[in-house]
This record gives sequence, structure tokens and C-alpha cells, in this order.
Amino acid sequence: MIYRLAKRKKLHAEINVVPYIDVMLVLLIIFMVLSPLLIQGIEVNLPQTDTTKMSVQNEPLVISIDSNGNYYLNLGEETLPIPLDELKRKAEVIYQANSEIEVVFQSDESVSFNSVAKAMAAVQSVGISKIGIVTTGYAN
Repeated sequence: MIYRLAKRKKLHAEINVVPYIDVMLVLLIIFMVLSPLLIQGIEVNLPQTDTTKMSVQNEPLVISIDSNGNYYLNLGEETLPIPLDELKRKAEVIYQANSEIEVVFQSDESVSFNSVAKAMAAVQSVGISKIGIVTTGYAN
């Protein structure tokens, strides 16, 4: 008997990783889509607004609201306390003098949104459309 000594093939024990890569990409896409939805909190009916970033060309008119709900009109370096009805009249005079005026609100974090909304409504009622809110970043 003649035996042939055949060359034995070495076994290649490799794991096919292509299916694992596909599964990982699908999981990555799922988590990327779901992560913003998990952060939002409770569902509320938000007003529809244009949230474009303001381009400050001239110095804006700053309206401040302190923790007691008092309104202040910041004119340059001078800060004048002003009641809400007078704020509307002053804003109208300023708007007639400069129709491109930008108004920025800054308020204490303890102020109720009602106070801020009333001031914003008073300013918008005279025709001023460039309105912003001053905020600070998160402190980590």
C-alpha cells in the first residue's frame, strides 16, 4: 500500500467580526437617536419662536429684573428703576428713535417667568422684534 503523505492544511480559526460590527453600528444609531429624547424631561406646550442668535451691532437696551420683581432700564452706565407701564412707554419712545434697537432681558434666577413674560410682552407690543435673554453657562 502506498500512502500518500498529503500536506495537512492548517486550520484558520478566525472569528468573523463583520456581523458584530453591523450590530454595533445599529446600536450606536439607536442610542444616538434616543439619547436626546431621554434628557428632555416632562412634556410641555412650548411657544413657537424664531430662536436665531442675535447679532449685536449696536449696544442693546438692557432691561433687568431683580429678585423682588422690580424692573430696571439700563441706559449706558445708568440704571433707572421703572414700573411696567412706564417701561412700555419708554420702549416705544426708544423704538421710534431707533427702529433697529435690540432689547436684552436679564433677570435673577428666582424671578417668576410671569414677570419676565410681562416685560417681554410690553416691549413686543410697541413693535420691537429683536429680543434676547441673558443667561450664564452651567457651572460643572
